[in-house]
Parts: sequence; structure tokens; C-alpha cells
Amino acid sequence: MSVNRTCDHDALPDLQGIPGLPMDRSVFVIPNWNESYVGMTKCCAPNEVHTSGDYGFEGCVLWCLIPDSFLKGRDGKKLEEAAVLSDMSHCIRDKTGISRYISGGQVKNNAASSRTTLLGVGVWALVAVGLLV
Repeated sequence: MSVNRTCDHDALPDLQGIPGLPMDRSVFVIPNWNESYVGMTKCCAPNEVHTSGDYGFEGCVLWCLIPDSFLKGRDGKKLEEAAVLSDMSHCIRDKTGISRYISGGQVKNNAASSRTTLLGVGVWALVAVGLLV
């Protein structure tokens, strides 16, 4: 996908100012330009990359749900928000060669996909039903 707009590579709105951004999920955001879109597509996979922005940032924000693979360390333990966002930034740099850019994000409940949450709820439901029988 080619981006044909002029977006400031050094500016992002507050997360609350990004239309469609799920504030209850782990997300990563970066300004939108050709190279950043390529990096986001590679680093966010298998999650979709979304284009958003409002009030001077129209179409200039890329965001995605942070893949579960970035939310846990090799030992399976949850990583802190700073480590997760740093790992996402490094992934973008590694995939694109971009050396300087602004990014942002948040880690909520250390889960990006609803599959993880639904699986946990399903297991608890089975345990609860098993206890009642």
C-alpha cells in the first residue's frame, strides 16, 4: 500500500485523540508514511494495521493491536509496558531501517487478542461447571 499524504514523522496525538483506537487493549501507534506502514505490517502481524487520526492528524496515524508474541518474554512471563513498546519500536527499525521516529502505545492486561481472553474465560467456565457437577 502506498501512502500519498504528508504526515509529520515527529508528531502523534494523545492516544485518546485517535478515533477507533481501543483504549482497553494493548496497542502500538506510529506516524503514517510508506516505510512506517511496511514496518507496522511486518511487526504487527498477524494483527491488522489501521489508519486513523483526527484534528490535524487525519490519516496520519497507524495503529495495531500488539501481537501476543511481544507481550511475553522467552520465559513466558509478562513484560513491562516499557519493554513491550521498546521491542515494537526495535522491530520497526529492524524491518525498515528507519532510525528516528516517534511512537507510542499502551499495554493493558498484557493481552492483545481476544482469543487469549476468551480462552481464559472458557477454561474458568469449564472449571466452574465441573465444580457444580
